[in-house]
Amino acid sequence: MKVTAANVYVVPAGNRRGVILEIETDAGITGIGEAGVGYGWGGEAAAAMIAQIMSTEVIGRDPGPVEAIWGELYDRGFWTKGGGAITTAALSAIDVALWDIKGKALGVPVHSLFGGPFRERLKVYANGWWMGCETGREFAEAGKRIVGTGVGGLKFYPLGLLDKETVIRHPTYRQVSRTVLDLAVERVECLREAVGTDVDILLDLGGGLTIDQLRPLLRRLEPFDVGFIEEPVDPAIPEAMQQLNTAIPIAAGERAYTRYAFNRLLRTGSVDILQPDVGNCGGLSEARRIAAMAECHNVSIAPHNYGSTLATVIAAQFAASIPNFRVLEFFPEFDREPGYVDLIDAPIETAPIEDGMVRVPQGAGLGVSLRPEHVEEHLWRRVGADD
Repeated sequence: MKVTAANVYVVPAGNRRGVILEIETDAGITGIGEAGVGYGWGGEAAAAMIAQIMSTEVIGRDPGPVEAIWGELYDRGFWTKGGGAITTAALSAIDVALWDIKGKALGVPVHSLFGGPFRERLKVYANGWWMGCETGREFAEAGKRIVGTGVGGLKFYPLGLLDKETVIRHPTYRQVSRTVLDLAVERVECLREAVGTDVDILLDLGGGLTIDQLRPLLRRLEPFDVGFIEEPVDPAIPEAMQQLNTAIPIAAGERAYTRYAFNRLLRTGSVDILQPDVGNCGGLSEARRIAAMAECHNVSIAPHNYGSTLATVIAAQFAASIPNFRVLEFFPEFDREPGYVDLIDAPIETAPIEDGMVRVPQGAGLGVSLRPEHVEEHLWRRVGADD
């Protein structure tokens, strides 16, 4: 089998975009992957890097030796060493698409290639349910609604303020007013009262505060049995987490690239839960290495997942292939978002939720396909045959 061509799509998908790679082969088997830059700057930059790597390094070769290709691209890419969002996201998309091809060629799910599944169902928590909420009461009402669908965990951004352009505005200059701090506590308190003690409440601070505001805020939040605090400090300074002194578990890793950055996180001794995003940490190959490192530190894995519905499927294959999985992020109300585009034929977000869990896709490869009628108009570049 040889790689013959590739299509790169940049698809608006609700409040984020899907930077999607589709690899074609001469055997008629295609593989798909996603670059984990679904928000913020850099979507088209990642698309351009994917197209360049595919045209110069991957087209024309056998897609089978996936990890050997990963290692070669990592060594030859120059900017891949040291890792950054754009380079590593491009590498991630290629890696995932190659694993998808291998699974389809062998007729087995991707997780089976790694010796899985460790589990048939995955515990999930909801994100995105909070859209349009501002007050504690509004968060409480929205939380009760989504818990009613069977979800057992809720994540939101207690310091976030509504923003017409970006949906939610995080703190700037690492500080907020006392009013915003009080609002954050009010939101958590009202939500906990509304959903009861059996629902996990998970908070993402986006690295938004300095230690002098962060420590008092965490003390005020501790009585509400918070499941974890995500990115409590700027990811550029993970050592700052050593100063937090909180009983709330700390989660981090959304903006850490390759095993080397995660090694730095683990060496702080302050992270309880690692959050590799398969779309930007280096793909399935690297995510599994990161999970193995976490095991050596007695740390669990809660994959970060803030991309398209394809990203959720990819994260689910990863979660099913590791022993130390904890919980998976997903967006059960994707279709409420303006400009929502259904990229794939069987999104996990539409699957039944049973006891707070969803089933792992069991089809060959990733177990899903792109919906051409929805993505073709968003073709960013084609490379290879007929380009």
